[in-house]
Amino acid sequence: MFRWAFLFLIAGILVWMFADSKATRAIGFGVLAAIAVISGVFFYVLDQPDRRQAAELAPDKAIAEVEEVTRKLETARFALKPTDIALMNRKLAPGQKVAWNASGQQQQSSDLFHWTVSGEAKNLSPQYSVQDLSLRVRLYDCPVFFTTPAEEAQLAQLSRDCSLSGQRTLGLYGVKIAPGATHKFSEPVEFNDQIEPRNWRYWIEVSNVSAVAE
Repeated sequence: MFRWAFLFLIAGILVWMFADSKATRAIGFGVLAAIAVISGVFFYVLDQPDRRQAAELAPDKAIAEVEEVTRKLETARFALKPTDIALMNRKLAPGQKVAWNASGQQQQSSDLFHWTVSGEAKNLSPQYSVQDLSLRVRLYDCPVFFTTPAEEAQLAQLSRDCSLSGQRTLGLYGVKIAPGATHKFSEPVEFNDQIEPRNWRYWIEVSNVSAVAE
């Protein structure tokens, strides 16, 4: 299109330079104008099928792209199960606070209202990478006769012999754990409406997991 405009410009200059009268120039410019109009109409009509085709294809392409993204997200959402994650060295530890004893000396003691969840999450899936996972953390208050170490206590024991003191869901987002790989985590956690446990135990499990959308 720009090439044709340049040619018309050159033709106009030539008409102006070599026409020997105003009448000849007027006729020359009139012929060029007519040719320009006819050419413009021709190129406009010629371009319409391409424009219509592009306009028809654009919505279909956009819909196809949205459907593909949706398909990938749905696959990622249901590709993995909590059993595809192995939790190792899981631990719930109380925080530390400063207190003074009867002698006025400063000492540290356990803060049983502020905790840290730590451990390692291993991706057992041979195919999918982990994008996000959620942990369900339960804090139990057990009677004094419950002596099973916290690291060895089982959920059935805790549910039978102890009372639930607090429960939270902790999200680990964007961890990107490849198949067979391990991710270490350490996150602070607090429990809403928690009472101070006398003989505390805990249980940590995977409640939800999603794969990387590919």
